[in-house]
Amino acid sequence: MEPRKPSHHERWDFPIASWLDTTTPDRHGSRSAPRVGTMTNPVRHLSTLTGVALSAALLVFAATPVRAQDVLARLVAANSDANLLTNGGFETQKPAYWAPSGAGATWSSTVARTPGHSLKLSSGTGNWVMSEGVRAWVGGIPGDGTPEIVIGGWVKTEGVNTSPVGDNQKFQLVFEFLDAPGGMNVLGGPVVLDLPQAAASSGGWVELSSLSVGAIALPSSKAAKSVKVTFRHGANTTGTAYLDDLFIRNAVGAGGWAGDWFNANMDAGDTWYYWWDGMASGSPTWPASQSHFMTVTDADAHTGTHSLRIEENGTNQNETVAISDRVPVTPGEPVLVSFWVKRAGNTHPETIGTGSNNLGVTLLWYDNLQGGAAGWGEIGGVDVIMNDGANEMLIPRLVQTSAAGWTQYAYVAYPKAGAVGVEARLRYWNSFDGVTYWDDVFIASVRDLAGDLADMNLLSNGGFETQKPAYWAPSGAGATWSSTVARTPGHSLKLSSGTGNWVMSEGVRAWVGGIPGDGTPEIVIGGWVKTEGVNTSPVGDNQKFQLVFEFLDAPGGMNVLGGPVVLDLPQAAASSGGWVELSSLSVGAIALPSSKAAKSVKVTFRHGANTTGTAYLDDLFIRNAVGAGGWAGDWFNANMDAGDTWYYWWDGMASGSPTWPASQSHFMTVTDADAHTGTHSLRIEENGTNQNETVAISDRVPVTPGEPVLVSFWVKRAGNTHPETIGTGSNNLGVTLLWYDNLQGGAAGWGEIGGVDVIMNDGANEMLIPRLVQTSAAGWTQYAYVAYPKAGAVGVEARLRYWNSFDGVTYWDDVLIVPLGNQTLVGTGIEDLVPATEIPTGFALHQNYPNPFNPSTSISFDLAYDARVNLLVYNVLGQRVASLVNDARMPAGTHGVTFDASSLNSGVYLYVLEVDGAAMARTMILLK
Repeated sequence: MEPRKPSHHERWDFPIASWLDTTTPDRHGSRSAPRVGTMTNPVRHLSTLTGVALSAALLVFAATPVRAQDVLARLVAANSDANLLTNGGFETQKPAYWAPSGAGATWSSTVARTPGHSLKLSSGTGNWVMSEGVRAWVGGIPGDGTPEIVIGGWVKTEGVNTSPVGDNQKFQLVFEFLDAPGGMNVLGGPVVLDLPQAAASSGGWVELSSLSVGAIALPSSKAAKSVKVTFRHGANTTGTAYLDDLFIRNAVGAGGWAGDWFNANMDAGDTWYYWWDGMASGSPTWPASQSHFMTVTDADAHTGTHSLRIEENGTNQNETVAISDRVPVTPGEPVLVSFWVKRAGNTHPETIGTGSNNLGVTLLWYDNLQGGAAGWGEIGGVDVIMNDGANEMLIPRLVQTSAAGWTQYAYVAYPKAGAVGVEARLRYWNSFDGVTYWDDVFIASVRDLAGDLADMNLLSNGGFETQKPAYWAPSGAGATWSSTVARTPGHSLKLSSGTGNWVMSEGVRAWVGGIPGDGTPEIVIGGWVKTEGVNTSPVGDNQKFQLVFEFLDAPGGMNVLGGPVVLDLPQAAASSGGWVELSSLSVGAIALPSSKAAKSVKVTFRHGANTTGTAYLDDLFIRNAVGAGGWAGDWFNANMDAGDTWYYWWDGMASGSPTWPASQSHFMTVTDADAHTGTHSLRIEENGTNQNETVAISDRVPVTPGEPVLVSFWVKRAGNTHPETIGTGSNNLGVTLLWYDNLQGGAAGWGEIGGVDVIMNDGANEMLIPRLVQTSAAGWTQYAYVAYPKAGAVGVEARLRYWNSFDGVTYWDDVLIVPLGNQTLVGTGIEDLVPATEIPTGFALHQNYPNPFNPSTSISFDLAYDARVNLLVYNVLGQRVASLVNDARMPAGTHGVTFDASSLNSGVYLYVLEVDGAAMARTMILLK
């Protein structure tokens, strides 16, 4: 039976109909290194786990009992701690699956048969143990009663004792075939292979095979559901032994069992494993027959000191994958994937990014978080290939050169229905060759990450909580933004008792370069006003409410009309009784002088110091003197409803129609009627059957070309009249990003150089853009994606939008734009850097493995010198549930213990290492 290959899945094949180039205006537990400090209470003093070296800082917990989510929230002490991967930076210098116990067991990076690591045993009592050798590919090693499998590995000895007598003097490789993890041995006892010790040194690598003790025949109907492998030496051995290239094959050839020992080459860093075609054969011709070399290396790194190195070996390298630990996800909640790649040596650079001469990452979804024989459970996946036809603003191009420096790639994916776990597979597609380095691999819940990065949001009012209108600034008392009185829902500008005024310092926006001067009567300006209880028959400006326009040749410059246009509000009666149009026709048509364009306009809604009562302003307008057309621009936030930094646009908005709101395409307003977080959101409602498109436009914020940005937003909706077509054609929602070559406002601030539409599911793979549920209403749903600024872009705007035939009411909240480059996502799972020496140079508490676990897990820790040690386990209420090491004096070295949680309930637990009065802690998750 051939080994199972990682299957090909739905690819993100671009172009997709929903990703369009446009120029129209259309938290989790930390995985980082523990910190050490003086400890008085092991639960109230926990490490923040955010560095790469030990320090004196501690995270202090409250004295009162805490909930699991509170513990996890406090452990998310830095942005990178949201990373679900425990070793995304490849800094944890220990091998995957293998755990050392005792001193003298180290992961050698200087001696290896296949580059670049082996397991090393030297002086001391240390052993290497792989507690579970049956991995997710198959359900176990079948028992059929016939000689079938040959097991072993390649070994090398240096200066060992010779002619050993008894196991106490031997180096040995031991296999235990069990009917269940921790269960009964189906062979009745272990298979023990003695390393060659006839001579002090082997002189090179020697194959150690079970053929020396006879072929292994698993009893009929007694499959091995679990295998434990130990590389050990007796207490009285001397010298050094190495193990590399573990294998399992049948007795007569390279085939046989469909699985393999992962990390058979000992090169995978903690929590990772590797796969390539032919790996399962355990070929004795390795490395010549090895498709690829994969190893953790210190030859290069994006951050820290280590990265993952992949090198093709030969011309028929096929595909290869480096596979992360399986981490938890929640169906419907998007996850962010980010990674950095550096490469060299591609022999066909002219075809990079096309066909199979490509790199990328596959996400595989799983219905469980288990390891071992029961842990396959794959339910689908999605390939994201670096630019195989993709829009470069969403997946950047692999530069068609043989070499390229460190480049970041990132995207958002949505777990498949039923998924509770995900693995990331870093991969060469079949014809890609050369050497690559991979670093800072990051997987995080967008929901958690958005919370962690909220203070990095480029938008200043992405939650619509800033309760002041866009563009307008109040001065003095009595100027308020009314949400109770409005002509078009749901706000107006209010002036009441006091000295306050409203000022829009710049009324010329990015759509045009100014209001042209052509010497003819052209424009009518004004707004709709309402008065309540005002003083009547005013004498002088001191008693008047007024709307003032100043047309300037430059911001803060000269008035091209020689003075302001002042429109007095009606004060013949104390109350207007309703909304009244206030127009410049009352003072005559406005004619800008020939060749004197207004490059800037200042608008003021003011009242004199001796006024009384209240006045409101809504629906500011500008139109020509004989019709609805005229100037190509508009006063943005003309309806006074845009929250700070936002503005709105819809077809016909510039006409300033006196029939608003009946003729208004949409209503947009900040509201407290609903919110995802906080108290306010943006509400958009279509008005009429021919609503066309509409957009709510954010402030323009800075970006860096080549540096991806994460875009996230939440939507709630109701009232769509054609739910059966939602997600197709123009019955759709989405966001447009527009890129700009400047960050200016006002007349000079257009500078659009391109954009990208992301429509919610218009033909897109639902694992990348989720489906808008085809119902008339849907609750709060998060959408997210990553985009890459266009070349030359220094700014971006986000445009929340209805496409032309979408109708009903929507609420939008928590709009986030965060740059992902630079240092935002580094430190990804970097743990303590334990040198590959026999005695650790510092103290460290390692992440348990596996994690999550059921019912047992391994915990290891490093001691720099002999010390008194406690290793204790607590639940999140602060109650001690286990003492794994109880006030024991232990020697310097790396130690490991097993925690059996069979009697405990599922949940989050804290394990705390106390060393001579100092302490460090980590979290682990029990899933039953």
